[in-house]
Amino acid sequence: MIIATITALIILLIISGLFSAMETAYTSLTPGQTGVLAENNGKRGRLVKQLTEHPDILLTTLLIGNNFANIGASALTTILTIKLFGNAYVAAATGLLTLTILIFCEVSPKQIALSSNEKIALRGARAILFLSWLFRPFIWFISSISNIISRIFTGKKKQTITLESLLHQVKAARGQGVVETYEEEMVRNVFRINDTPVEAIMTHRTELFTLEDKLTAETALEKLTESGYSKAPVLTENEEITGVITLADLVKAVKVSPGSPVKKFSSPPYIVPGTLKVHELFFRFKNEAIHLAVVLDEYGGLDGIVTREDVIEEIFGDFYDERNNSVDKPPITKENEGSWIIQGNANFYNISDTLKLKLPHDSRTHTVGGYLMEQLEEIPEPGTIIKLPEGEYTIIEIKDKRIISVRFTPSHTTPE
Repeated sequence: MIIATITALIILLIISGLFSAMETAYTSLTPGQTGVLAENNGKRGRLVKQLTEHPDILLTTLLIGNNFANIGASALTTILTIKLFGNAYVAAATGLLTLTILIFCEVSPKQIALSSNEKIALRGARAILFLSWLFRPFIWFISSISNIISRIFTGKKKQTITLESLLHQVKAARGQGVVETYEEEMVRNVFRINDTPVEAIMTHRTELFTLEDKLTAETALEKLTESGYSKAPVLTENEEITGVITLADLVKAVKVSPGSPVKKFSSPPYIVPGTLKVHELFFRFKNEAIHLAVVLDEYGGLDGIVTREDVIEEIFGDFYDERNNSVDKPPITKENEGSWIIQGNANFYNISDTLKLKLPHDSRTHTVGGYLMEQLEEIPEPGTIIKLPEGEYTIIEIKDKRIISVRFTPSHTTPE
């Protein structure tokens, strides 16, 4: 009788450990893991996903099983202690059982489950499904009371996956070596282009290489070849855009009529508003034969241009530019004395990622240069110092009435 009781006690402790492991294994599964399991592991994988889609039933089943096992183990321990040692040792036996359950049935199984959650979830899926049907009356009763209490304290709102939580998961994966740093950056960039307007990534009209519409095809070809560009906007004397010409078009034009004006051979411009989101332009570039879009300002004038390369670089980063044998300067560079060199075209995502700063700005402002212009309300000179709550800015370079670079010294310690 004593041997049978001891055997039953050991079995109940093992069952308790299994339920604890199952609970941790299922609650630690991410939506991505359950999706992969469902695709790659047949019926058992689909069953795991099905169970995780009903967490109230899943958790209640596991908790009922775990508590039944623990209560049964406690009852058998009491019976065994009384038979062997008497009532005086029941308290000591209960304390020893509690310590045993804590180590061997709670902490250890849960640690194992965290490192092998997919395997454990797959192996226990059928057993949990069976128990969920076996315990259905208890589950219904307990879940009903639990739902009432939950609604009283938390309301009806259910937890949902947000973009912020998803990006945090990607960051955590990078910290564990599952995702590379450049892959994390690309994931962030893919989501960010949904909120970024094209005016934030365009080449401004003051930096554009353009051709006058009255130039002859021969002269225009010579100028375009010297510039190193493969295409250029065609403008009137009043800087109104009339078309876009490519190097290939000019080569053909010179063969046919080298003295004709370039506007005769240019293609109509593909015009977009500056407020158009980058991801929308990305799909237009992808689905249509467009390589360059002309951005107009709020008054209908030329504001700048956006190319396919500009959009792609928003996701993958800057590419090597054979015209100047280099890539663009990094938007933010740390100096030894604790300050930072910031390019004027650095956007607020760069600032947030690198300096962990949230700068208040107008909805039409997208870069650090524009932010500082907004604060000053005038065009500064090189050497101008601007003191703001987040730190001190020193203007380094100005070109064509635009801020090219600044030195930023934070007013507090900024993470590297």
